[in-house]
Amino acid sequence: VVRFVASRAGTHLYFARTTRSPTLLSRRDDSQLVGALIVVPLAPRATRPERLWVITAWDDSARNPLSPYGPRQVYAINGASWPSTERLAYTVGDSVHWRVLNASQHSHPMHLHGVFFRVQSRGTAVADTLYAPAQERLAVTEYLAPGTSMAMSWKAERGGNWLYHCHTINHIDEALRLSGHTSGASHAHVDDAMAGLVLAITVNGGRTTTTWPRPIARLRLHITERAQPASPPALAYVLQRDARAPAADSLEAPGSTLVLHQGEPTEITVLNRTRLPTAVHWHGMELESFYDGVAGWSGAGARTAPILAPGDSFVVRMTPPRAGTFMYHTHASERDQLMGGLYGPLLVLPRGVARDSTERLLVFADSAVPDFSRTPPSLVNGSTRPAPIELTAGTTHRLRLIGIGAVSTRMIRLMRDTVLLTWTPLAKDGADLPRERRQPRRAELQLNAGETFDMLFTPADTGTLTLAMQSFYRAPITTLVTVRVRPRR
Repeated sequence: VVRFVASRAGTHLYFARTTRSPTLLSRRDDSQLVGALIVVPLAPRATRPERLWVITAWDDSARNPLSPYGPRQVYAINGASWPSTERLAYTVGDSVHWRVLNASQHSHPMHLHGVFFRVQSRGTAVADTLYAPAQERLAVTEYLAPGTSMAMSWKAERGGNWLYHCHTINHIDEALRLSGHTSGASHAHVDDAMAGLVLAITVNGGRTTTTWPRPIARLRLHITERAQPASPPALAYVLQRDARAPAADSLEAPGSTLVLHQGEPTEITVLNRTRLPTAVHWHGMELESFYDGVAGWSGAGARTAPILAPGDSFVVRMTPPRAGTFMYHTHASERDQLMGGLYGPLLVLPRGVARDSTERLLVFADSAVPDFSRTPPSLVNGSTRPAPIELTAGTTHRLRLIGIGAVSTRMIRLMRDTVLLTWTPLAKDGADLPRERRQPRRAELQLNAGETFDMLFTPADTGTLTLAMQSFYRAPITTLVTVRVRPRR
């Protein structure tokens, strides 16, 4: 019998152990001996419907012959693994309130398609912190370390089908299916070729757009492929910059930077020039469901987005409502296609504003490896040996940081010698941070798959700085980027 006073409201965790282990939560025999303990305030906020999602994981001692990740693994939400997880239905205008608790020994960057959610609390193994309204921030991806939780709310703004899922690809890979059935990219990708930590959401109501305003911006984006000896093909997104299409085997790493403008109707024609069926997800973009990029699911009713077959094309329409730093990437056969190179930065600028020459764009990704017994080499702007970054002393630079790693988590530090410098957070996932959070702080940041951050940095003196990035999956790998600070002209 345990007696205590529930003195702190929030989302808490209880668990039991029957085995010895160096980790707090178990991966094996007793990994499911976990549960949520919810403490509500004596004077709660106005009564509202609320859902709780408890994430668990179990690693078998037997190896899964279809999976490159090692032992057979099962990832579950409320005890069920996709495609057996609950299918959610809301109506346009609904306010949705969730608590999410990571009761597993794995980390999970959880991503919501098509709409921003408001982070209202974050919990650790020690305490849950409820944010004041002025501290609440928007996000489309939120990282949950083992034993942590969050409370979040979002509004069902647009009708159609959406997803909420972990952005670490080995937690949604079809190789996790206990049936042993794998199908690769298919028209019904969400049902056929995903598993694990996935929730499907249908928002009913609203109107499907049938007529679109004349686009102010028109882009043509080519998906290209180049064969490599003894390796899977290299893949890329290459923007057509003039009247002539790029070569079908041309590569850009990362994919071409797409620059859109806030409030401008935009039309992007995507042309698949590879031998692979694929789909493109516009990560963080608030757009109509049909264009969200999940084959066989994005859309509504019988009108769902098709898989983009080899040699085919698909026209995407959107009018970005906010300026910020976003990304786009494949949402089909993620293990091979994402690590093969199908990702790129997407910047939305205020209407009528040109791209600022003082900003710097850094895209962090995992390179392809034949198996996952080791940490994949890290790529910074497409290279394991990134070029130096050039800054100007006394000038404030906007650092746009994009994390699209497949399996790795990264810790990034900006230093002079071994001394951490100071920068100021500006935005996360393309949404401006509240004023209380835009305060100078130590220049270190944990960057996870599916997250973007904008930081302001003003180098005080000339000289050489270092951007140190340590990636974690198995054994950590450190990548150093030289930062050269030049005098102001």
